[in-house]
Amino acid sequence: MPRRPDHALRLLRRLLGLGYELTPQLFAVVAFAAGALMLASAVTPELDGRLRQLTGVVSPLLIDLSHLVASIAGFLLMLLSAGLWRRRRGAYWAALAVLGVGAVFSVLKGLDWAESIDLILVAALLAPCRSAFIRRSRLSEPLRPSWLLLLIAVVGAMLWLGFFAYRDVAYSDELWWRFIGDRQASGFLRAGLALAVLTLVVAGRSLLSSPGAHEHGPAGPEEIARARTALEAAGEATPEAWLAMLGDKALLFSPSGRSFLAYRVRGRRWIVMGEPAGAPEERQDLLWAFAEMADSYGGAPVFYSVGEAMLGELATMGLAVRKVGETAVVDAATFSIEGKSKQNLRTALNRAEREGGSFEVLPPGSARPLEAELRAVSEAWLSLHNGEEKAFSMGRFDIGYLDLTPLAVIREGGASSPSPTFWSRPARRRWT
Repeated sequence: MPRRPDHALRLLRRLLGLGYELTPQLFAVVAFAAGALMLASAVTPELDGRLRQLTGVVSPLLIDLSHLVASIAGFLLMLLSAGLWRRRRGAYWAALAVLGVGAVFSVLKGLDWAESIDLILVAALLAPCRSAFIRRSRLSEPLRPSWLLLLIAVVGAMLWLGFFAYRDVAYSDELWWRFIGDRQASGFLRAGLALAVLTLVVAGRSLLSSPGAHEHGPAGPEEIARARTALEAAGEATPEAWLAMLGDKALLFSPSGRSFLAYRVRGRRWIVMGEPAGAPEERQDLLWAFAEMADSYGGAPVFYSVGEAMLGELATMGLAVRKVGETAVVDAATFSIEGKSKQNLRTALNRAEREGGSFEVLPPGSARPLEAELRAVSEAWLSLHNGEEKAFSMGRFDIGYLDLTPLAVIREGGASSPSPTFWSRPARRRWT
């Protein structure tokens, strides 16, 4: 039976380990609260006695400038809190710098010693925790919607507080040009304008950006050839896996190169087309590697058109499952057109045979000689649907892609060219 001191020591180690894991989140909350406190201080009037003491030593222009800088520092602290939450190394260093700057200008704007000491204390507690912030930083990383809404809500509340605090001051254009020593409402107006502009810039940047889209563009010829090798070695792959050969998706390979998945970045969503292809034993590690990569860019992983067998793994990763449709699956080995339920199918088949129609599966490499006829089929299909090629999930007319695999064609009335037709893929539910 273990001794009590050993049990207590193990419990203490676990608590310390948990505290270390939560360090980024704790400091993110503290930094956000400190930034909100600085904004609240900046948008409300300073004590007249403190301002009189400060005015005799520091020029009114410097006091007004300090008021503006302190406001911006508070805003930046709230902005950096998102990076601290995500363990960004750059956010750690930037937060230390902003805390130091905020502490200095909190004194210069109105001898706010309590606020300055609070900021220094937060910086002193954050400084030894460098090892908890291990992720590489990315310049101007967009905020997630939840952080963005929180930031907008706090800035909006602070602006309302400022207008409420100066509700007795009559507005005039001269307020924009007066120094804080003359009337503190002038400093609030300039700081409020700066905060509003910064919030609009951050919101626009966050809503319109696609994190990682430029670094993760379509795969090159070498990657496509590598993916084809993995597909051929796998022996069996889903139809969606071959869409990687179109070259319109980025590819992520397992360390061995025997498995891969194809994806595109759209806005904040990193969308995988189908299931990972290749060695089954590498699938789970590949899924986690992709989810972690998307998360490192601030994106959300999405797995589109996957089978039911994969739902358990996705649920383990904390992803929500949404059914978006079903794909028909036909077992060719056991399929029959006998029976009452197949009456319409038999009628259509008999009519096609009477009119001289024929069906044929051509081997790989047969598409290029038929390019003109196949393109006519593709254009006829598009004209019927009044749309464009749906390359990501449905493929597109690409003669190189069609030449890779067997090609099924129906010839109409004994003609030498294929006729337009529609096909159903094997029956399984489609999930995302």
